[in-house]
Amino acid sequence: FLKHLASKQGVDVVPPKQVLQDDYLKYMVMTKLFPESVDGESDYVTSFQELYSFVSGLIDIYREDLQRLLYPIFIYCLLDLIYVQKPSEYKEFFDVSSKLIEESAAQGRKAELEQLSKLRSEQDIDHNPVANKFWHSRASVGISEQSFDLLTRFLHDNKHYNILRILHDRLSVQLYAGIPIKSKLEPISIEDAIPVNIQNEATKANAEGIQLGLLPDTLEDKVVLTSEEDKAEKEPASRKTKRTKMVYIDNELRIKKSIPLSPWPSEIEEKFVKDITNRERITSEKLPSICCATFLNTHREMTTCHMLANEVDMAAGFADSSIQLRSLRSSKGEDDLDQMMEDELDEGELNLVPRGEAIELLGHSSAITALSSTLDEKIMFSASGDSTVRLWSLELKRCLVTFKGHSGPVWDVAACPRSPYFASAGWDSTARIWSTEHIKPLRLLVGHTADVDCVAWHPNAHYIATGSSDCTVRLWDVATGNAVRVLAGAHKHKICSLVVSPNGKLAASGSTDGSITLWDLGEAKALATFAGHHAPVWSLDFDRYGSLLASGSADSTVSLWDSTSLNGENTTIVPPLRQYETKNTPVYNVHFSR
Repeated sequence: FLKHLASKQGVDVVPPKQVLQDDYLKYMVMTKLFPESVDGESDYVTSFQELYSFVSGLIDIYREDLQRLLYPIFIYCLLDLIYVQKPSEYKEFFDVSSKLIEESAAQGRKAELEQLSKLRSEQDIDHNPVANKFWHSRASVGISEQSFDLLTRFLHDNKHYNILRILHDRLSVQLYAGIPIKSKLEPISIEDAIPVNIQNEATKANAEGIQLGLLPDTLEDKVVLTSEEDKAEKEPASRKTKRTKMVYIDNELRIKKSIPLSPWPSEIEEKFVKDITNRERITSEKLPSICCATFLNTHREMTTCHMLANEVDMAAGFADSSIQLRSLRSSKGEDDLDQMMEDELDEGELNLVPRGEAIELLGHSSAITALSSTLDEKIMFSASGDSTVRLWSLELKRCLVTFKGHSGPVWDVAACPRSPYFASAGWDSTARIWSTEHIKPLRLLVGHTADVDCVAWHPNAHYIATGSSDCTVRLWDVATGNAVRVLAGAHKHKICSLVVSPNGKLAASGSTDGSITLWDLGEAKALATFAGHHAPVWSLDFDRYGSLLASGSADSTVSLWDSTSLNGENTTIVPPLRQYETKNTPVYNVHFSR
């Protein structure tokens, strides 16, 4: 119908059929065909100037809240004028309104305005990074209900319907009750524009029910609390039942296995139960000690490192495609740390990596990007820029299998907490679930729109989480291969680290801008932003009960964060409990001992 009218009226620019599904763009097409249908509305220049004057005249708390909307509204007004082919009005609007925007310019805003000034026609939108991002996206913003009511009442009373349409159809407004909250009053920029397709996917996926319970044979359930530990709990224990250390994990839900999983080997179960029995509970009031191991003379060469399951030996990957296994025990004499390590080791584990030696593993043909090992201390996986994942025997120190499937570099690999599965993430925007018993992937996880940079398993092994350069985190059902959570809006830069809490309820993601977001997987929302790093966060790890989160960054620091005392309203910017600085060494990996 619209195409027919367009040809009849001589309008030659009509968006393709799939774009016309957007109600807002349908309105813009009708505006082209029947300009008289919008008579009586204020023009864009007048509307925006009056809106700016209205916002500037409010008291501080409301002014700061609504000022954040001016920039995306300004951009969408420009795009409207370009689309309805009014270049003269576009130039007038830009010249007048851009001066108002520059008065409250955020970092990087002037460069974006310079890009927008180059627009001349609709065809320029696809080649203009700022215009293209907003044209295909909705800018996401949180705003108080009171501020929103003031704004909409003003727009209705003054017949600024063009701004109202932008507000309702082009912005993704998340309302919260009450007056504006200071911690939310950050400027909106190009990174806040969430693509429409991702918003639609998130709405659909986040409505699905998921089972975040743990497996019925979780080992913490086999270790009974001592009388002192039981007395320290806030709720008294029943006389008939003895509580186990599972109470610390804060997840009483159990799920039925829907995928084949190997049982715990008896020797691993015995060892883990012993570790859990001796494990101290750490909290924000009772912080852990920290030990840092440094690889020397590896600047610009070491690309990744990983603590092996025995927690005495480490593996490191290098840009020359080699892997090294090294022991944390000193090569000469013994110190207290050596003695403590050997006290915890069984006889069969002492010779995995001899003292003071480095065992080199060769096989890849490009830089090593990630390493991961199984809990039985027998297998290690390596990912590489050569598009493959290799399986290594830690007993034989040899590569046994090469897994091929990705069409570009493999950025991450993660061994499943229960055999025989592992997951990989790659440049080709996919993640894959594999089994050591099959050469081909079992599941191909497709949905991200950019590189999948990191992958992490849920403790119940029925879900995996992925982080991507498209600034989203997704949770996938292993059984079906479908995305059951799409977490978007909190990160403005690519995600480079990811971890799921031991209770399976939370996930934490780290970004290249140094920010960390804590997510509630059940509610599919961000709980808090952890701010303290000033460079990419390369590694994250929860302690064994999920009370603390540790992060390692390229800014040469390790930070500890409290992951329990949050109000769940996504209003919290949390500082670190403690931050440890290295002399000048980026932190590649952080790991809580068992």
